[in-house]
Amino acid sequence: MQRVYGVAIKKGGQGKSTTVTTLARLCALYGARVLMVDLAQPGSVSTAMRDSWPTSNHGGLSELLEPFTQLQPHDLPHPDDVLAGLEALHLPVPLIAKPSWSGGMMHLLPYDEGLGAITRHLQSPFIIDGILRSMDSAFDLILVDFPAEDGILLDNALVATDRILVPFIAEASSLEGIDATLRLLRRGREANARATLGGIVLTHCEPRNKRIGDIVNTLMHSGEVEGEDIKERMFPFAIRQSDFYDHAFRYGEPVWERTQDQRVWSGYVLLAEWLLADAGLERFIANRRHAALLDDDTRVMDTAAVAAGTGTGEARLHDFRTVHYPALTANP
Repeated sequence: MQRVYGVAIKKGGQGKSTTVTTLARLCALYGARVLMVDLAQPGSVSTAMRDSWPTSNHGGLSELLEPFTQLQPHDLPHPDDVLAGLEALHLPVPLIAKPSWSGGMMHLLPYDEGLGAITRHLQSPFIIDGILRSMDSAFDLILVDFPAEDGILLDNALVATDRILVPFIAEASSLEGIDATLRLLRRGREANARATLGGIVLTHCEPRNKRIGDIVNTLMHSGEVEGEDIKERMFPFAIRQSDFYDHAFRYGEPVWERTQDQRVWSGYVLLAEWLLADAGLERFIANRRHAALLDDDTRVMDTAAVAAGTGTGEARLHDFRTVHYPALTANP
């Protein structure tokens, strides 16, 4: 099975859904086949993708899960039952492709309002894993928007996931969200779950705010937390603060449809390229096009510079790639 990446932090408003949808759109531009799994109330991933929704009818994730409420705590759903349910409900939903995707595609297992009620009856933490395994040959990447709340649905997400990406806004109130997420990962390791920490990415980054630099600096010098070296797990790039992300969500569009300023999404391009390389899909990186094809002089937020409070906190994209990702430097 190809890698399953969860986007998780046990605090709302950190950019989880924006990270899932922006990565999915970018990876599709590179030519990858991407599945999104929307497990987080109120279904922001499903809402943010409404520009690509087809007109065909389909069922919801709660309907897919309902037959598996009878499974006992150690049971997995049978693949034939999963495939029959997917076919009957016309899931996952194939989103409308754009010409610039060049063979890439996006599908979605959408959130629906019945999900909360159904999950109260689930007993097995292996159901989502079984569902995704039944589709393992259809997708190159699977992105899971984790629920923020504890419970059986969160357990299911953790069991199904290979790598966890943690988006983080540099606010004091968000530090506990990171601690809680790292505790969740530690508990998963102790229970032999396969999920590991892929990295922590700074979002909503505005380097002119000195408090942000202080918090990032504190985080990067916090040493080991719950068995993870935080400094080593911080991505060297950050996601720039921009109101255009709010505009994009409001209109259900990618952020590059709201602005031509490549600096806004350059951090997500670097995160998408890291993700493709980490998943063993380096072959797609040469397919940079459209929003993924950035100018060498595009500025990207440099996490270390933000922490140090030096200058603008920015670096030239080509120079940044040369230092941190030399294999990803050459344009096609």
